[in-house]
Amino acid sequence: MNLKTERLVSLLILAGFALAAPMGLAQEKPKVVKDSMVSNQKKRTYYLYVPGGVKAPAPLIVLLHGSGRDGMSLIDKWKDLADKEGVIIVGPDSGGEGWSTPRDGPQFLHELVENLRSKYPINPRRIYLFGHSAGAVFALLMSTTESEYFAAAAVYAGAFRPPAELQNVGNATRKIPLAIWVGTVDPFFPLADVRATRDAFRAKGFTIEVTEMPGHDHWYYDLAPGINAGAWEFLKKYELANDPRYSEYAGLGSGGNANRLIAEINMLTARARELIQTANQKEAELDGKDWNKDRSQVARIAQEHMDILAESASLFRAAADKAEISDKSGLSSKQARYFGLIGQYNRKCAELLEVMRGRSEALLSTESFAAIEAKRDEAQRLADKLHLEIDDLQKTIDKLMH
Repeated sequence: MNLKTERLVSLLILAGFALAAPMGLAQEKPKVVKDSMVSNQKKRTYYLYVPGGVKAPAPLIVLLHGSGRDGMSLIDKWKDLADKEGVIIVGPDSGGEGWSTPRDGPQFLHELVENLRSKYPINPRRIYLFGHSAGAVFALLMSTTESEYFAAAAVYAGAFRPPAELQNVGNATRKIPLAIWVGTVDPFFPLADVRATRDAFRAKGFTIEVTEMPGHDHWYYDLAPGINAGAWEFLKKYELANDPRYSEYAGLGSGGNANRLIAEINMLTARARELIQTANQKEAELDGKDWNKDRSQVARIAQEHMDILAESASLFRAAADKAEISDKSGLSSKQARYFGLIGQYNRKCAELLEVMRGRSEALLSTESFAAIEAKRDEAQRLADKLHLEIDDLQKTIDKLMH
């Protein structure tokens, strides 16, 4: 049987000193603790790992996960290094599929760190950031926003891409040290974007290192031990000269303007649409594949397709967050309604991409071809319905603006 596909439209613990175990009994190994706190009136979940016998004052690494994952996905890959080096690690969950300002930071990250500092022997001058994919971009953003709070940042598969993102370099009040690891065939963060990010920081006098990994793509998890070891070798060299200083985030506010907000939203959606084009190419690779003969190849392409759609969906959600959450004081009622509709539109686009992601995920199943096709057909029907809803929102937006 040949596998046919439908392409997307382009629009679219306690710290302190551990008691000695009784002779003959092994000490209980530390465990990852899943906990939560309230920030900005919302419950936020995080995963914490404190190595046994950690010595004060200990460094802290805040781990920012990729799209569609959670904090545990990075904690799991950093635990061994944390044990070896005596580093406390925390992996918060983003407030959505991806990371967004101001929903996820800097306020939430600051409150999380300060909450941990009140309970564990953390060195306030050695608080670091590490991120992967969407978390990597957010780590770079938080580095420029809170350059006097975090000592340094290291990321895998991340960069500032459109010109509007590169402008964030100028927000930093301290030349925070940065390091980026990237695969030379990463479909999400091409070398040109990573090098442009490096050059933008260096032009402002920052210390920034870039490690290009020949032949590697966006996937972090198999190579995590080596990447993490390199990241820690970089991070541990740096410490704040003074006690950390947190800066309150300045959003658009009454002093901002609608044009700036539109530019930020357009930047995110433009990148999302670029990824949709890449997703369409992956779907084209599936055309004509024999599901029985090429099953392993189909599964590989489907996984790549899913990762691209997840990244694109996270960008649409970030655009929706900016439209819905940003302070729009001083805007007219028509402008406020416009941004509300833009938020709904981008969130609906993200929903569509998640449905299409589920459609590809069906190809990873061990069920029969007939069962898989039934799931894919159902997903396609839902996708068609979402397409109509997106079209209706577009018509409403067009009508409002004319």
